[in-house]
Amino acid sequence: MALDKDPSMRALLEVTDLKTHFPIRKGVFSRISGQVHAVDGVTLTIGDGETLGLVGESGSGKSTLGKSIMRLVEPTSGSIKISGVEITGLNKQEMFEHRRQVQMVFQDPYSSLNPRIPVGKIVAEALDIHGVASGREADDAVREIFRRVGLRPAQMRNFANEFSGGQRQRVGIARALALNPKLIIADEPVSALDVSVQAQVINLFMDLQEEFGLSYLFIAHD
Repeated sequence: MALDKDPSMRALLEVTDLKTHFPIRKGVFSRISGQVHAVDGVTLTIGDGETLGLVGESGSGKSTLGKSIMRLVEPTSGSIKISGVEITGLNKQEMFEHRRQVQMVFQDPYSSLNPRIPVGKIVAEALDIHGVASGREADDAVREIFRRVGLRPAQMRNFANEFSGGQRQRVGIARALALNPKLIIADEPVSALDVSVQAQVINLFMDLQEEFGLSYLFIAHD
């Protein structure tokens, strides 16, 4: 898949001939008998403030592509550049410095949040790990993020099971926003939600894009 863009547009994300294959193992000794070509030669470009929709049927490798770009799954070959920097060869420490630029909103708002930690701490965790803010400063930042995604600051003390599906996905969006990323990979972010809630979450994505100048890789099955 190759998508041509305006050459004058500044490339935030450049993916070239990306492949992610998984070995098929059989027998007692787990010998490799073949490969599953989950992602096989994808090329795309996303500019600043742009939304790119990635549509395909279930099992077509959409989520694997998103995770490969994040390097949550290691690609087999190809090139991934973020703001002109090739990230496929970076070690964990070097990659850590680039993760702030790209964040992900996962498909399932139920399994993607730790049920044992208050949601405010889930969002604040990224701020602490990346040295952006901690303690009271982090709490103040999370309160503001909660307001921007349509949640009440008082809900920071609640656990994930106390929220509806749409509210949980708003928490997931808040977590993605915490590090002020340039690009958000949204992996079917409304497919697990009620139809009545889907439009609200889509509108939230649009409002946040306008406010923060975000770029989206928006993965969907329809």
